[in-house]
Amino acid sequence: CNLLLLSSQIIYRTSTGKMAAKLYYYAATGKANQIRLAMAASDIEWEEVNATGFPPTPDDTKLWIETGGNTTTNVPMVVLADGTVFTQSSAVIRAIARRGGLMPSSEDQLYLTDKLLADADSLRDESYKCFVTWGAEQELADNFIAKVLPLHLGNIERQLIEGGKEFFVGDEMSIADLSLYDAVTSFGSGRVPGDALEAFPQLKEFVHRVASNPKIAAYLAGPIYSALLKFGPESLGK
Repeated sequence: CNLLLLSSQIIYRTSTGKMAAKLYYYAATGKANQIRLAMAASDIEWEEVNATGFPPTPDDTKLWIETGGNTTTNVPMVVLADGTVFTQSSAVIRAIARRGGLMPSSEDQLYLTDKLLADADSLRDESYKCFVTWGAEQELADNFIAKVLPLHLGNIERQLIEGGKEFFVGDEMSIADLSLYDAVTSFGSGRVPGDALEAFPQLKEFVHRVASNPKIAAYLAGPIYSALLKFGPESLGK
C-alpha cells in the first residue's frame, strides 16, 4: 500500500491501486479513532478525507451533508468502496464491526457489547468537557485528572476483572475492546501527565494487549495514525 498527501487529504490506496473506503473527519483522533481501529482490525483499507480546519468550513459542511444526508451531524462518516454510506459514530462503529467479524452474535454478548460501548462513550463525554485549550476552566480539568478519570478507569477495569478473560467480551478481541482501548488511551491516559494506569495494572495489561495485536500495531505505527492530532496533557492545561 502507498500514501498520497493531497492538501487536507491522506489518500490510502490498496496495493492494486484501487481506491479504498473513505473516512470523513478531522485530522485528529477524536470520535473517529475507534472507527479507524475497527477498520484496521477488519482489514478495511481507507482514505482519510479530512476537514480543512476546525471548525469546518462551509465547503466541508456542504460536502458532509451531500454525502451523508443528515442535515445535522454526519461525521465521523465512512463511505465504503461500493458506495455504502455510514454516518454517526455509534452507528458507524457497529456497522464496521459487523463487517469485520468484531461483533458477537449471542444476545447476552450483544447486550454486554452495547453496555461497554456506552461506558467508553461516557468516558469520552467526560473528557470532552474539560479541554482547557477549548476554554474549559482549569478546575474542571484538575477534577477530571484527580477524580473523574480514575472513577471511569476503575469501573472499566472492574468489568475486565469480573469477566476473568483477556478481553471484555468472549475470548477474542471485539469491537468493545477497541472502543474501550481508544477511550482509555486517547481520552484518558494520553491526556494525563505521568502514568494514569499505574493504579489499574490489569487495565494497563489490556491496553498493551490490544496495542500488540499485529493489525492494531501496524495501524499505530503507520502514517495515518502518525499524522493525526492527539490530545495530550496541554489539553488539560498541563
